[in-house]
Amino acid sequence: MTRRDAFILWLASLELHNPWEHLARHGCAEDAFRNANDAKIASRANMGYLEKLVNSTRDALKDGARFVTYKNADYPPRLANIPDAPLAIFVKGQLPNPETPAVAIIGTRDNTHYGGRVAETLATELCAAGVAIISGMARGLDARAHEAALAAGGQTAAVLPCGIDICYPPSNRRLYGQIAEEGCLLTEFLPGFMPQRWSFPARNRIIAGMADILAVVEAGTKSGTLTTADHALAQGKDVFAVPGKITDKKSSGTNELIKQGAHILTSAADLLLALKINHSAPPQQPPQKIPLASDETLVYDCLNYDPCSVDYIVYKTGLNIAVVNTILLNMELAGHIKRLPGQKYIKS
Repeated sequence: MTRRDAFILWLASLELHNPWEHLARHGCAEDAFRNANDAKIASRANMGYLEKLVNSTRDALKDGARFVTYKNADYPPRLANIPDAPLAIFVKGQLPNPETPAVAIIGTRDNTHYGGRVAETLATELCAAGVAIISGMARGLDARAHEAALAAGGQTAAVLPCGIDICYPPSNRRLYGQIAEEGCLLTEFLPGFMPQRWSFPARNRIIAGMADILAVVEAGTKSGTLTTADHALAQGKDVFAVPGKITDKKSSGTNELIKQGAHILTSAADLLLALKINHSAPPQQPPQKIPLASDETLVYDCLNYDPCSVDYIVYKTGLNIAVVNTILLNMELAGHIKRLPGQKYIKS
């Protein structure tokens, strides 16, 4: 870590509302350190605090993470252009190529099966067109977008609401490791920092800042996802939203975004058009016809990609519940359908 980086690290560690104001006033982070007159800042403007901070950060970065300041050549250009850019970020893995178009795909943690399929499809098709996927590695749609991008061999970056050495949520430990190896983890928060309520909206401005376009798949009206849309709009980015049923609370936020002027998102082609990317998707093969007996066909035709209950299938087919359960079990074993929690089923 250079001397200049050490003083930038010090200034970043203060968690000031507007650290750029201090840089503008003093000219550089070292001068801000040496001329600190604010009581809160002055108490930490000493060499003992600085040395301890630098040493602890070096120890935390021994596993391959690195400290990238706004002065470094590999600081993301998109991020540098937002009004409240972080002074520095901690990075683990390979940052997306700045020349590569990037789309942020985000949404609720408690997504529907349909929303999950949409996030996966968007990420897969965008990666096939050479677009990087940005998200927040949260449970739900963020994770689905990252997983699809990795499976497609594309570039993906996860922006964390915590230190680079913290996996949040802990349930995404495998994904955290995979992104570190094959994509990129980044955060503005110091190593060891545990997520706080305020760190999520702060993280969301970086998600928006790392992308050219924001795509919201599912969100309720009170979803924190909507703060990312606010940041994207403030940064002058286009916001796209997937429309949903007017009775579905998990689409109430995306529907509201559309009412307020967000672009309607119905396929990856919408995003590619906005990015001015001319990419022809490979022709889709017609789905193979599944050989089924007559009663099996009745049951299978009741299913789609929204979960259906056994009671609904019995009602629609008029079959005995025991017959329906047997057919569902056989089709599940054959891989034609999937069983979800609550004894609900969807097509595979």
